[in-house]
Amino acid sequence: MQFPESWPPECPPANAQDAQGECFRVVSNNPPGADDFKSYSELGAAPNANPCKRVGLSLLRTLDDAIHQTELFPKHGKLICRGELNSGHGKTLLTKGTLPTHTTWWPYEGIDRVAPFVCVGAQ
Repeated sequence: MQFPESWPPECPPANAQDAQGECFRVVSNNPPGADDFKSYSELGAAPNANPCKRVGLSLLRTLDDAIHQTELFPKHGKLICRGELNSGHGKTLLTKGTLPTHTTWWPYEGIDRVAPFVCVGAQ
């Protein structure tokens, strides 16, 4: 398993850990599709953001934080998907932002990012 060669050096960071456990992602579609799991870099968004975080995907570790994110950032979507990640999915790191359980996920190249997720609700 490897990460894209196009990613910034030292990305994911050395302190990132194997992906593990329950997580949530706010999406726009049910069922979720590939467009719901694109990084800011892939979307051409947030060009001034931290380059390493920009190639990762935002996850939340609690349902409450995912619900809160739909309220804070409605443009990101109103649907919440639950996923169960393991070491074969990539690396993660708690990267607190507006929400305390915000986590960045750096998926391995070529994995199906959508497969571990299913929508569990809408706000």
